[in-house]
Amino acid sequence: MQVRVAIRDKVGADFTIVEMKKIVDEANADLQAIAIECQNIIRATIMEKASRPSGNLASGFYAHPIDNGWAVGDIDELDKMLPYWNHVDKGSEAIGANWKHYLPKGLWVDGRWVESEDGFSGIQPQSPIKALNYIAETLQKMEIVIPSTLKRSSGRTYVKAWGKSIEFNPYSKG
Repeated sequence: MQVRVAIRDKVGADFTIVEMKKIVDEANADLQAIAIECQNIIRATIMEKASRPSGNLASGFYAHPIDNGWAVGDIDELDKMLPYWNHVDKGSEAIGANWKHYLPKGLWVDGRWVESEDGFSGIQPQSPIKALNYIAETLQKMEIVIPSTLKRSSGRTYVKAWGKSIEFNPYSKG
């Protein structure tokens, strides 16, 4: 997002620095608001679409700051803590799941397969996991949320001041 800042003479360099910091802070606040809304939407979507929601998968998606912005969910962390997140989103067939395998020794507990030495062996999956498409649905909903969030804060990010015009990108490192 590019922001045009017009600065006029006889105000001083300190004014420019203060206004640029204000723009960066306000842009960061907008990004944080968008990320938190995205977090809430993806969690609600997962809980609505899952057949037996435990909240475990939904809690893996949280808003957090990153370099130059905000994010929701960390792929490396999701792969480590919730390795099935992509499988549930896209479904068994979309990720090329192997149906010619046997489950490890275990048993069903509350509708979920739990590995256990006291369980059964030789069980082969019979039906694929249906795709929930919670990421695509969240992105679709965000197309409405982002403009409305930015509209609420519009007018804050432009400084109209005295004479000179400069281009300023609040998300660049420079």
